[in-house]
Amino acid sequence: MSNKVLSASFIVALAAGTVSVVAPTASAAPDGSNVVINEVYGGGGNSGAKYTHDFVELYNPTDQDIDVTGWVLDQQSSAGNSGSKVTLSGIVPAGGYFLIQGNRGEGGSGDALPTPDQEAGFNFSAKAAIAVLSSDDREIDRVGWGSASNPEGNAAGGTTNGTSVQRKEVGKDTDNNADDFLVAEPTPQNSGSAGETPVAPAPENPTPQPGEVTPIAEIQGTGAASPLVGKTVITEGVVTAVYEEGGKNGFFLQAGGSGSEKHPGDASDGIFVYMGTNTNYPQRGESVRVSGQVGEHYTQTQITMTSMDTLDDALEAPKAVEIETLPAGDEAREPYEGMLVRPKGPYTVTNNYTLNTYGELGLAPGERAHRTPTDVVAPGAPAAELQAKQDAEVVYLDDGRTANYFRTDKNTPLPYIVTSEGGVKSIRTGDQVDFQTDVVVDYSFDQWRFQPLEPITGKNAAEELPIAWEDSRGAAYDVPDTVEGDYSIGFFNVLNYFSSLGKDEQGCKAYDDINGQPVSANNCKVRGAFSQDAFQDQQAKIVTAINKLDTSVLGLSEIENTATVTGDLAKRDEALQNLVDALNADEPDKWALVKSPQKLGTDEDFIRVAFIYQPAKVTPVGESIIFDDEAFTRTARQPLAQEFDTVGNDEDANFVAVVNHFKSKGSVAQGDGDTGDGQGNNANVRTRQSEALLKHLAEQNQWADLPTFLVGDFNAYTKEDAITKLVEGGFNIVESEKDYDQASYQFAGQLGTLDHVLANAAAKELIQDSAVWNINGDEPVAFEYSRRNYNAQDFFGEGDDKLYGYGNPFRSSDHDPVKVGFSTATKAEAGKTDAEKHDPQAGDAITVKQGEALPEAKTAVKDADQLPEGTTFAWSNDATDAEGTTTRTVTVTYPDNTTDEISVDVTIQAKADESKPRYIVKTEINDKGELVVTYDNGQTENLGQVQGADGAAGNNGRGIEKTEINDKGELVVTYTDGQTENLGQVQGAKQHPLRAVLGILLGVLAGIAASLGLLHVLMPGAVNEQLKQWGLR
Repeated sequence: MSNKVLSASFIVALAAGTVSVVAPTASAAPDGSNVVINEVYGGGGNSGAKYTHDFVELYNPTDQDIDVTGWVLDQQSSAGNSGSKVTLSGIVPAGGYFLIQGNRGEGGSGDALPTPDQEAGFNFSAKAAIAVLSSDDREIDRVGWGSASNPEGNAAGGTTNGTSVQRKEVGKDTDNNADDFLVAEPTPQNSGSAGETPVAPAPENPTPQPGEVTPIAEIQGTGAASPLVGKTVITEGVVTAVYEEGGKNGFFLQAGGSGSEKHPGDASDGIFVYMGTNTNYPQRGESVRVSGQVGEHYTQTQITMTSMDTLDDALEAPKAVEIETLPAGDEAREPYEGMLVRPKGPYTVTNNYTLNTYGELGLAPGERAHRTPTDVVAPGAPAAELQAKQDAEVVYLDDGRTANYFRTDKNTPLPYIVTSEGGVKSIRTGDQVDFQTDVVVDYSFDQWRFQPLEPITGKNAAEELPIAWEDSRGAAYDVPDTVEGDYSIGFFNVLNYFSSLGKDEQGCKAYDDINGQPVSANNCKVRGAFSQDAFQDQQAKIVTAINKLDTSVLGLSEIENTATVTGDLAKRDEALQNLVDALNADEPDKWALVKSPQKLGTDEDFIRVAFIYQPAKVTPVGESIIFDDEAFTRTARQPLAQEFDTVGNDEDANFVAVVNHFKSKGSVAQGDGDTGDGQGNNANVRTRQSEALLKHLAEQNQWADLPTFLVGDFNAYTKEDAITKLVEGGFNIVESEKDYDQASYQFAGQLGTLDHVLANAAAKELIQDSAVWNINGDEPVAFEYSRRNYNAQDFFGEGDDKLYGYGNPFRSSDHDPVKVGFSTATKAEAGKTDAEKHDPQAGDAITVKQGEALPEAKTAVKDADQLPEGTTFAWSNDATDAEGTTTRTVTVTYPDNTTDEISVDVTIQAKADESKPRYIVKTEINDKGELVVTYDNGQTENLGQVQGADGAAGNNGRGIEKTEINDKGELVVTYTDGQTENLGQVQGAKQHPLRAVLGILLGVLAGIAASLGLLHVLMPGAVNEQLKQWGLR
């Protein structure tokens, strides 16, 4: 039977037609004088849902009908952001209900609702949200549950796909949601529901008798809530975990000897005991008897202790249940509530954002962090299914405390990322953890948790932590260096880089550190650092990150638009130039900025997009272009486009880059609220921005055939509509094939990519490699400049250590930068080895004397100078001891270690031996006009060309009339002009065998030379030299 019933008197009055309709003053009515929100259900249609649609049920506690026409029901997120507003129309009967049906869940599971009194388009969160009922802008009622930031009083407990928040007593409103509402299976009622006079049901669990010990399992029961809520009980067990400081103020108690595996429907053997202001804490392992009242504190069963005694006889110690991972879903986890477990399977950090406030880490089972659903599957039903699965899987490793390290407990160092003896060590999303101690299963603050056995802070030693993990910063640091390509393009959201400071803006307030020193600007025109010191901290990290990223072209977002900040258009590039100057401090002129164009955008924001580049690698072509369009005005930043040319390569085409920063998922623009399909707020606004981007780009006819890259923070995950629109327009996301999680952003315990590089077909052909550099989104926010000295531990860093020193790149922003490497050749061509790209050829044949060294191998390759720098050359055989002509091999080794082999003809000539002369037996001039000499040993020698083309007539030359060897053995030549010349001794003590023929030979040669006009080749000096070579001198 429903706990919501109509009074019998109302039913009679309604039937008799004696009920009148009134319109009371619109205001909250704890006195029961006005309509209240009686129940809200947000899990409609989701996995495990009870009903197909969300709903809100109103109740009229008065004795007169109330007309709610014109009233407004506002669906809000847990943060208080308005999603969908519904204008009501109808009458809530006296003592009756009014059922408003919301959207149908994508999964469509569950039963149909009773016929609703009104249908609407709201879509509440299944876990936590706020519902506000108002009339004429005056609030009538408000219900907040789960992690709601602005409920009435305190928020009611969190819900699931199968539960709703509903009033404990129909219509009773004390203006404290935690007191007024419980979480249970939904019970929708419409205005036609007929009630009965309530009858108190017989209790399923009798009240414990005084002095009777009630087992913990009976207190827990087999459902979500204890069957003994509000009853005083006595129970016994062994203390397993104690939290005497930090805010939990209690301990866990488990039945002696328990510790068996649990299944859905089983009762837990552990329970939390809340001690309040009592400081007489027991010790772990102590056996105690506890007396106190049973309650549900944010849906966790607990005993509020009134007394405690140590047992005379110790109970058997409970054992931790070994589990791979905590089973998914409330039904499977409830039996473990309050019990010791030891996880054995892999867990991966998926959320470290709230580590910096509440000391907790979200863990996903397996070896990967959870992904934002619309980053991997389509919006709608697929995204909702994945979200439900991940919500059921996640578990939070707590610190055993409830204090806020950045607000109420700043003087206690943060847990996990600093230890008493090990110093600072980051724990990043994607890191895998191993449990080294037992933990207790707990449900608190809307999440299932693993609680350590004692409070954990930065004062604990590493071995006292419940987990151990490897520091992954080192592996991430060098990722940019591994991206291949002759050139590169990237994108980086630089987290509100403003060189204008908050301290210089009149009326600007600051967020202060633990010492009251201002750090960052608080809701000012200036959105970055407040003080100069804070700015230097911010800039140091950004400069390190950009120089390490080392792209040829880099698109930037969230950089100060100094023109808007100051009102001086001439200063638009001022902050950008300041950044470039800082980047060039250690390497002058490495970076330059793309200047603002003459034509600027309409009503520009305080932040803008921009390009910087490396002049040694690329140069801008023409002026940049701002795509000024109403789709961006006052909702986003207008895109900036620029054509670039590569330096030192005149054969490749230029390329185009467009940098973007679309509307965020935060505040609602143009009424485009969250529709519940997983895309968040402003999905349609972003899609229209994609359409505008494509339209303006298509209008640039000069770029129609050029490789084009779209880069930026599109505030849309990979599978969302805005990205799909760009894909349909001919651009595809450049996705890395590297084997690690490359999401660029962390939100709500999930990782996804908002920062993209997309390429058209021409650009896609050139891409060689890419990577998302995980230095920011994976890091705890405690390492950010804006959180420096918020806690007792300064995490910012000192010294020059590249991972933890001052100005290290980690947490330089909240977005990860992206780098894409490309080549001027197509990917297919660039994928070839050096040997496949080149075809070296052999040079001229090589001749050396026997025993002499071969020349350098490089000289034997004709086009050696055209091969890549670093290419080496080597002879396969460099021996020269055997005369003759052979084919030798030159091995060409390229920088990539591939090789080519070149065949070269090598002639080894016998070395001249004066004691064993050789004789000329024949001379002739071949067809090429070359003089060829044949020796008596059969060898021939080509002495080169001696006959050229006919020249102009010259003076008469002289010929050789005769030659003779005189008595002294000297060769005497008589010329045709009567002159004689002694060419020196050609005969030794013993007559040379050649003497008899020498005169004839020289006569022949002289005749040939004279006839050809080449007598100059046989001038005395030349003859003497030739005689020496022939061994005749």
